[in-house]
Amino acid sequence: MKYWKITYSNGYCGCDEEEYTEAETIEDAEDYAKDYLEWYSFFDPDDRFVDRNDFDTMDEYYDAVEEYQAEIYYEVEEITKEEYNEIC
Repeated sequence: MKYWKITYSNGYCGCDEEEYTEAETIEDAEDYAKDYLEWYSFFDPDDRFVDRNDFDTMDEYYDAVEEYQAEIYYEVEEITKEEYNEIC
């Protein structure tokens, strides 16, 4: 078993979140990251990121939300068992 740190980000300062998991391969860890992307606290944007008042129609607003969500990314990094145990 290997240990992984997943960092989710929307590109804004102070909005990174870390998640930790065990997985056999980096592909498995990446699958985990994709599966839990919607759990990222900033996945659903508030008006700091996508302000409803900046759009004339709801369709424009929803398009902007989808664009914002598509730009959220994650990085997967292998860590040691000791690092994992210290955090988890």
